Amino acid sequence: MRRITNAHRSRAHPLAWWFPDDGRELLFTTGCEGDGELRCWDTVSGRRVVDFEADPWLIVHNGALASLPDGRLILATSDPDGLHRWDAQTGQSLGRVDNTTTIWQVTTATTANGRKLFIGAGIDGHLHRWDAATGESDGPSWECNRGYVITLTPLTLPDGTPLMATGGEDDTVRRWHAETGEPVGEPLPVSPDARVFNLASCRLPDRRVLLVAHDDEQSIHRWDAATGEPFGPPIPTGNRYPHTTAVVPVAGTPRVIVAYDDDTVRQWNALTGEQLALPHPGYHAAAILRPDGTVVLATGSRDGALRLDHMSTA
Repeated sequence: MRRITNAHRSRAHPLAWWFPDDGRELLFTTGCEGDGELRCWDTVSGRRVVDFEADPWLIVHNGALASLPDGRLILATSDPDGLHRWDAQTGQSLGRVDNTTTIWQVTTATTANGRKLFIGAGIDGHLHRWDAATGESDGPSWECNRGYVITLTPLTLPDGTPLMATGGEDDTVRRWHAETGEPVGEPLPVSPDARVFNLASCRLPDRRVLLVAHDDEQSIHRWDAATGEPFGPPIPTGNRYPHTTAVVPVAGTPRVIVAYDDDTVRQWNALTGEQLALPHPGYHAAAILRPDGTVVLATGSRDGALRLDHMSTA
């Protein structure tokens, strides 16, 4: 595990990874809520390469990146006032989208004609969609979960069907056709009366797609995204609040990685539910599959450090 020193000593919350064609590995981070810090790091050199033009009171829930055909890279961040777009290469603010709803999480999707969209989970129970290049609304919002939509994740089924999975306050995970907004299958139940805080997905070696949800009743739930069939019983996780959840293939085995509010990062075999390795420090985390097939995990801790773990074995 390698450490990158954050000179400002504030918490650095990993938001998103980017691997440009020049071989660099770029990590976008934010600081504590309300400290105005939004940055990009070259994780190979350990240098901070972009400081964003952020207000001192900036609050960021999470972030997503969109690479546009004209070469621009756009970062979207979600916050209590909606969605903010940034030029990820220069740090310049591109302004807020025309929306007045709190956005809990944002992700990126690609339409059938190749346009990039930002999709936001709204406190109003809707999914909101914007053109990543212009920030303009991409049609009316879609009503999804009862109460807040807290989390969402895009995925593609083995037959090519694009889905958006959502979770919120109504103790279910719901699947929607990403182009039409039509519901797909039945709602997937989590723990009774639970809220779904995090969703993630991963393609398995047999081409099935694994959908993972972490609720606030200390359970991880797993399903076949196409059929809704569960992969075994829920995984108990103990009395901890999940900040971020990812599922990534490590040496061919899908692994659930969760950063908790007790400043630990814990890992499980996503198929068997077996807990893997010992917890290590981390308050927020971002994991991604690198172009060479290995996985890199970034964790931010309360001590202000970023830690990188390149995982190549299960």
